[in-house]
Amino acid sequence: MKVVVVGAGNGGCFTALHWGWHTRNNSDVEVELIYNPETSPERVGQATVIDAPSLLWAATDFNWYDNPIHATLKSGILYEGWGKLNDKIYHSFPADKMAMHYCPWEMQNLVLNSGHFKVTEGEVNPHEVDADYIFDCRGKPDDFSEYEDLKNPINSCILAEPNWDNTKALWSRHVASPDGWTFIIPTHSSSPSHKYCVGYCYNSNITSKKNAENNFLNMFDVNVTKHVKFKNYIAKSPLVDDRIFKNGNRLFFLEPMESSSSQAYIAWVRMSFDYIFKYTDLDPNETVINYVKQLQNFVLWHYKYGSKYNTPFWDYAKTFTIDDPRFYEIVDSFLNYSKYDNKPTAYGGLANDPHYGQWDLYSWESWYKGVTTVL
Repeated sequence: MKVVVVGAGNGGCFTALHWGWHTRNNSDVEVELIYNPETSPERVGQATVIDAPSLLWAATDFNWYDNPIHATLKSGILYEGWGKLNDKIYHSFPADKMAMHYCPWEMQNLVLNSGHFKVTEGEVNPHEVDADYIFDCRGKPDDFSEYEDLKNPINSCILAEPNWDNTKALWSRHVASPDGWTFIIPTHSSSPSHKYCVGYCYNSNITSKKNAENNFLNMFDVNVTKHVKFKNYIAKSPLVDDRIFKNGNRLFFLEPMESSSSQAYIAWVRMSFDYIFKYTDLDPNETVINYVKQLQNFVLWHYKYGSKYNTPFWDYAKTFTIDDPRFYEIVDSFLNYSKYDNKPTAYGGLANDPHYGQWDLYSWESWYKGVTTVL
């Protein structure tokens, strides 16, 4: 069996590393990654949940002492100014597990030199590649006719470099603003992502670029480095012709709240791996689309409780509806939930927790308590 990954951004790197590592003792499987070295990977500071550093530790030379990618530890997400009751809400990860903040460019170098798959430089069309299975990880599409919109109130971001020491926090910060919210990713000053580790997220249909930048600069001591506008979307057919899997931004894009992207890329690789080796009979298209829409709904839920700002953006953000009955089943579950009644697993999380997207019930509970109870 030959598996080819096309593209070496976050999605391509995690895909090739997962396949190369998990088939390393299977001589019947050949894994190759083809990429254009002139296509620069994203340099915006990234954050993960716990699975990404676990994969990097197992399959590469990554560890927290040598730390070849200048990653910083992430123990959770600190929400500031969200809801009406508390100044801060902390979404904690299990204390025995850490996620990470990192630079995609440095992570790419680490993965491409891992030795677990063949690396070829070049520009190819996935539909013309001679392989049993192809993963199309070439980034955002130029044509969105084969995609559907995901529901989200954010469509723009202003990136910036902080004028303060940003390395000491062991968590990502999500700070509410009049126009949306701002992510703050702790990065080393030596990292290429340091110039893009603070992002003011807003809706350009409500707030002009000029007003958004003025509000950003009034809130934070930063140097603006880049303006970005984006769509939130999901591929209508993540698997094409039963052999071409879309991943990374070729599969979907959702605003950065809750750092859902890298985990979704890894989750989709696992689903496709199980599908190809016939460990599951689930429909892959339906499964991954449902997974991504669960990510969408969990993010939308954060806007439902508003923020300390009463502005047109926050009025608009609260209008989005969540139509999935499973979402409300999960809400009913955690209303009578206590993590103390459950047993932790060896890999973090709790043994009997149902999942919705990538989240256990304790994630739901921490957010709900933060917006409904004075802490």
